[in-house]
Amino acid sequence: MKKDVFGAHKHMHMSAISYLFEDSVPYHNQDSMGTDLIITPGSLLWTWAGKGVVHHEVPTVEGREVHGLQLFLDIPPENRALPPRSIYIPVETMPVVSADGLSVKVAMGSAGDAVNTNSTPEPVTLLDIQLNAGKTTDYTLPAGWNGTIYLLSGTLQLNSRFTLNKNEAVSFGTAGIHEKIILAAGADSRLLLISGPPVTGNY
Repeated sequence: MKKDVFGAHKHMHMSAISYLFEDSVPYHNQDSMGTDLIITPGSLLWTWAGKGVVHHEVPTVEGREVHGLQLFLDIPPENRALPPRSIYIPVETMPVVSADGLSVKVAMGSAGDAVNTNSTPEPVTLLDIQLNAGKTTDYTLPAGWNGTIYLLSGTLQLNSRFTLNKNEAVSFGTAGIHEKIILAAGADSRLLLISGPPVTGNY
């Protein structure tokens, strides 16, 4: 997005999570809760709409690109009548774990002993992972959780069974036991790993 695309618009009964990449121009968010802030590159804003919120998002410099990922998450039915909330997680508070050929940024949730202490409305993990060619790492998907991997760049083999290429994604359904996902990079790769429990209840 390089300009105001949607104007002020309303969300309800869901969440909009905006995560900016490092090469993004900052963007300006205003909403009917009185939130007025600049989302900086590498940071994240969770707009938990609840019973309804109007927000407006625009680049701080028109013509410069806001580059990132926006996720839309359902809110459990029993919480949909609650007032909206806005949670800003600045990049400076996101733990980064580095090893030989591996970097894991914990935008939300946790990865091993690295825990992002920012509180979120639902227990969602978002990891921004960079893995060099020839390197391998793994992630244990908790029992009862779903997971999605989106490959931003490179080539990635999962559990020695299939390969993801740039801009491809794969989802893992709910498992009854902890499930280890093994990631092996065939080229220098960057991926997002998103996991959390499924939303259940009466709709």
